[in-house]
Amino acid sequence: MKHILLLADADELPGLTRIFWDAAPEARVQGVSSRAELEQATAAPADDLRLIAFCTDVIVPEAVLGRLPGPAYNVHPGPPWVRGIYPSVFALYEGRDRFGATLHELTMDIDKGPIVAVDEAAITPAMDRLALETLARDLVTGLLTRMAHDLLTVDGPLPHLDAQWSGPAWSKKDFDALCHLPDGIDEGEYRRRLRAVGEGPDHALYFEKFGRRFALAPSADSGPVVKGGRPVGS
Repeated sequence: MKHILLLADADELPGLTRIFWDAAPEARVQGVSSRAELEQATAAPADDLRLIAFCTDVIVPEAVLGRLPGPAYNVHPGPPWVRGIYPSVFALYEGRDRFGATLHELTMDIDKGPIVAVDEAAITPAMDRLALETLARDLVTGLLTRMAHDLLTVDGPLPHLDAQWSGPAWSKKDFDALCHLPDGIDEGEYRRRLRAVGEGPDHALYFEKFGRRFALAPSADSGPVVKGGRPVGS
């Protein structure tokens, strides 16, 4: 059975560890939440160590990947057809009707490693960013739960799906451009961006005029700022 090194936010680690213990009570799971902890835990990795990154902003260094005895894996909210940062935002902006969560081999290139598993669900016309982020959270947690036993017990690389990444790898620059309302924007494009970006102090739509920046104030009933289905910025 593999020794799992789980890279995730510190407050996520107890619940994620429980997923592996539910799959195998004897599972060995070590949690890390920072690059420094990751470097220390992989300084001399055991032959049975398997790194799994879950919804983390920590970039795994190439040297760490090179020291591991086999592939590392990433579990993130976002399907293979919406790559890069804030996949829920760009899925909504592009008018997609399906979303998902993906388990794939971790490489230095963003969302390019071989795909191991995908869980998906419909995006309904009524969904805004908050609703899709909430769905994404359910999908990514469900995917880890479904694959936990294989991640613990399969020797060597997990089998790959016959699935390919597609579309651009969206960046922070792309997101910032989406938030900036251009002069002359029509109501249809404004509403398209509002649905995709959502409301909140950390990602409000804005426009620039007279050398000043004017940000969209959240409505009284707007939900929290979310990322991966979890509130942030509070």
